[in-house]
Parts: sequence; C-alpha cells; structure tokens
Amino acid sequence: RAGSALEFVSLLLWSCTKRRNRIDDTRIKHEFWDNVDTRVNGLPEACGCYVFSIRAGKGTLPWYVGKAAKQTFRKECIQPHKLVKYNRILDQRRGTPLLYLVARMTPTGRYSNMSTSTKGFADVDFLERLFIGMSLSRNRDLLNNQDTKMYGQITVPGILNSHGKTTKAAGGLKSVLGIR
Repeated sequence: RAGSALEFVSLLLWSCTKRRNRIDDTRIKHEFWDNVDTRVNGLPEACGCYVFSIRAGKGTLPWYVGKAAKQTFRKECIQPHKLVKYNRILDQRRGTPLLYLVARMTPTGRYSNMSTSTKGFADVDFLERLFIGMSLSRNRDLLNNQDTKMYGQITVPGILNSHGKTTKAAGGLKSVLGIR
C-alpha cells in the first residue's frame, strides 16, 4: 500500500515598507494568494504543512512550522496572530521571508481537501512534528511552542542536544541515520 504523497512549493512572502521587510495583511489576502494560485492552481485551497523561514546572507533559517488540516493554506498560514510573529522576527532580522507549503495529495494526484474529522490527518500531524524537530536543530529560537518541549529534554550523546566529542558509536549511528 502506498503512503501519503506530499508535494512542496517554496514561495516568497513579500511586502516592503520604508523601514524593512514586512508582511502586509492586505497584500497577502489578495496579491499573494492570487499569485500562488496562478503559479500552482488549487494550492491555496489545499492542506498540509508549512514552514515560514527567512533567507539572509548566512542561509535560510526556519522560524515557524505549522499545519493546515482543518483549514486551507489560505486561511491557516497567514492568520493575524501568525503575521504578528512573522513580522516580529522580520523587525529583528534582516532577510527575505519565505513560505514553504507542503501539500497533502490524494491517491489520484490531486490536492487533498481539508479534513472533516476532528482528529485531522495523522500524516500531516506527523510531518509537522518531524519538521519542528528538524527546524529546532537548525534554529533553537523557533517560534513554535507546541510539540517543542520534548526536543529540548532528550539527550542522545553525539546526536541530539549534546555537547562535546562524538563517540565512535554515535558516529556510527549518525552514519546509519544519514545525519551529518
């Protein structure tokens, strides 16, 4: 049996003011999502996971990971309280805001509709937690509060939340797991 299919698209979140980059609620509601729909028809109404990040001189860092399962990307990703978080980071850091959308696909290759179940989608939940863990390994200042506590509490010497020399065993496990 085939697993869930996911497809991702990187999108530029834009809006400059005279001060710095800012994400403007009005432009997002209209221009941004219209542009997304033109580039990838149906994507704004799809569901899945998303990662807000900022690209700057030293690379791109993730700042927030979320999921859209009971609402579409259009309704979930750019809610007012999330814009406050995104813009707070943009006030502190220079860079280009990016939004990665990872859309859930149906077995026939179409974008999945929102979940009608109160539980949402197990695969989207899993992927969100996976992305949070991966993002925390890159950016300890990730804005997520939910599903982050455990990542700070677990220590696996040489692999997770450890400092100092990596043992030969940890190096072997890292190799097996494809960790650099």
